[in-house]
Amino acid sequence: MFEKELEKAFGLDFKVSDKLQKTGLPRYMASGREIYMAESDGFVFYIIKISKAVDSRVLSKEMALYEENFHAPVAFLFNELTKNNRNAYIKHHIPFILVPTQIYLPFLGMLFSKKFSASERKESLPLSANAQKILFYLIYNKKEQYSKQHLATTLDIDPVYVTRGTKELLSRALITEVKNGRNIVVERKYDSKELFDMCSTALINPIDKVIFVKKTNLVSCLPKSFDYALSEISMLNPPSVESYACYKKDKKVELFEIVDEPEWEDSDKICRVELWKYNPSQLSKNTLVDELSLYCSLKDTKDPRVEGELEKMLEDFKWQ
Repeated sequence: MFEKELEKAFGLDFKVSDKLQKTGLPRYMASGREIYMAESDGFVFYIIKISKAVDSRVLSKEMALYEENFHAPVAFLFNELTKNNRNAYIKHHIPFILVPTQIYLPFLGMLFSKKFSASERKESLPLSANAQKILFYLIYNKKEQYSKQHLATTLDIDPVYVTRGTKELLSRALITEVKNGRNIVVERKYDSKELFDMCSTALINPIDKVIFVKKTNLVSCLPKSFDYALSEISMLNPPSVESYACYKKDKKVELFEIVDEPEWEDSDKICRVELWKYNPSQLSKNTLVDELSLYCSLKDTKDPRVEGELEKMLEDFKWQ
């Protein structure tokens, strides 16, 4: 039934049972739906077949009830699914299957063998810092070709690491490479919104370490970051302690006066400084870190106010 498709997607042997008895479920969650159990090496999840797509907010609540009933993850099986449905379910982390074109099972990994992108990608693996920085640069700029030398100079990345980063993006079928004279130029394959959606699960948090330092002009000149930056572009109230971002290998770091016990300091006299895995200044906008890196630094927050403002930020973002 679904075994072969799941095996292709995740390299695991699955045994899918016949339809199960719908015991212990509310009538609206059992009527007109088929339920199957998938098992691989002792790992079990349940598949709920639904005739048509359901609003993501409704389905998210139903998913929680199914998982509470089965004590295991669940995924929803559809006969058809629009691109908007797919994006909404991914946004709300709702597992789904549309065999054989779309499979999203975040508890196992992620595969999109879809008509929008026929080639296989290593989407479940996190991007390297340099690959993410190059990718964001391509997203922020119009669909044009850039030489590797241009990327190295503009983004202040060693040419060797530019090559490694573009190779990583190429292996995921996110960009193309073309020889132009003596130069190799790269170009993104999709528009910026689709490119971001395709790699969203592979994006890394740019923050490597957080320190607290005395507030000085040297610190205040850095790009604003974290909830402090988000408060500048949203309805979120500013935090009591300002946050800034700095490349972890920047020589400025040695000049910071580190505060070991910030809780005992006056919040107006200290700053929170994030040491980033890549230089935030090359992508920063005005006095703030760039939006997509800001999103990556905050996307795992449990604060619903921050989550809501992040979603609005992406909705308002001017995709190229």
